[in-house]
Amino acid sequence: MMHLLFAALLLVGQTPVAPISAKDVKVTPKPVAEFEMSKLRGVIRRLSWNADATLLYLQTAELRNDALPKELFHYTLDPKSGDLKKLDAEPAWSVDYSQWKLGQSAPGEPTLKIEVASETRRNAATSLPMAGEMARGGGVDPTGGASAESVMAAAQQSQSGTANLMRLKGQIVGEWLNQPIVPGQSFGWGPLGTAAIAYAEPNNRQLVIMDKSGERKKISDTKGVYAPAFTADATKLAWIEVRGKKATLVIGDVSK
Repeated sequence: MMHLLFAALLLVGQTPVAPISAKDVKVTPKPVAEFEMSKLRGVIRRLSWNADATLLYLQTAELRNDALPKELFHYTLDPKSGDLKKLDAEPAWSVDYSQWKLGQSAPGEPTLKIEVASETRRNAATSLPMAGEMARGGGVDPTGGASAESVMAAAQQSQSGTANLMRLKGQIVGEWLNQPIVPGQSFGWGPLGTAAIAYAEPNNRQLVIMDKSGERKKISDTKGVYAPAFTADATKLAWIEVRGKKATLVIGDVSK
């Protein structure tokens, strides 16, 4: 059975911002700080902004053999310096933010809705899974991140199992093989009024912006993208890029 918990949509007090057109949007990535994946102690699960965009929350998890969380880890990140601080729990402002970022439908757009499905795959070549080595059901330490060797192996080998998918406008915005879906790990809605989504496409996990019409723009020089997160005014987009055993916090200025 597929486990999926989308956030309940909460729009109280939100001020709509201008729609995002994939044709016109520009995202200018700027790496802020690099971390050893071992320091983060797990796979990337969630990234969120506080209300005034001065602080980020990062959630990681150590996984059990069934790919469910064994233990969650909580951090704040300074979007200017990349300063990383450990927390005991997720802050309330991140919980509030996640209500609209992780909904099954875009904020204020109930018809712009993610479809969830499962597919049985036999001897199908697989892309690099959403959560790295552990997502493929292996016994590799999940804190090590996805190595270049694992990318090559995933591209070359064939696997069987259950693929849990999220689709929007016919595009896969999240894919997990033999593991549960993790909302927010692969996508993040834009705030109320934007009618847009940022997501990591399968295979190389390049960052993509999709608008209400289904038009898409791939953001160049991005790969290994996890947990894209818009600010509440949609002027910035943050994400984590995992390359080898390194994780990089990237902040992109968004112009529409």
